[in-house]
Amino acid sequence: MLEQKLAESHAELSRTSSRLSEKRHQCSKDLDRKIVEQLRHLGMEKARFRSNFETDETTIPAWTSTGIDRLEFQISVNPGQDLKSLNQVASGGELSRTMLALKTVLQSHDPVSVLIFDEVDAGISGRIAEMVGRKLRSLGMQQQTLCVTHLPQIASFSDHHYVVRKELKKDSTFTSVRYLVSAEEKAREVAQLVGG
Repeated sequence: MLEQKLAESHAELSRTSSRLSEKRHQCSKDLDRKIVEQLRHLGMEKARFRSNFETDETTIPAWTSTGIDRLEFQISVNPGQDLKSLNQVASGGELSRTMLALKTVLQSHDPVSVLIFDEVDAGISGRIAEMVGRKLRSLGMQQQTLCVTHLPQIASFSDHHYVVRKELKKDSTFTSVRYLVSAEEKAREVAQLVGG
């Protein structure tokens, strides 16, 4: 009796895990396409992106609370490069823009309350920086988004603006953070960023 219930539970878990895996594989094609589209808008025109699944379909799979699949996001940012794991290929700026693309695509399905982007502006300027700023603003309308940037095209899209400076006092370095209260202060700071 107990062995029969165990066998039935095992069979049901196996069927459910297989259905979940199949759905993930189906959805991943659309996810990959949408992420590549976002990457192109963020100045990574030649990027390729793939959701790579490793599925354990052995007789007794390694079931976890998230199913039988292990997912690895793979990317190639330059022509001629093979797709490799995000952490093997992407620079800090590329990784930040890839995360921005992911968060843009997944924002309605991802319950993260705060997003932090640092170096999202690495290696970009002009029109692409403006697109990054617009994407960050769009994300910020859905969830709290913090961004460290040196580019006026990105800073100009902020709702709240903080200036972070390193200062040398005597023989020590201190970091100061100042909130810009007025629109005039923000405009002056963005103008300083434009001036370099």
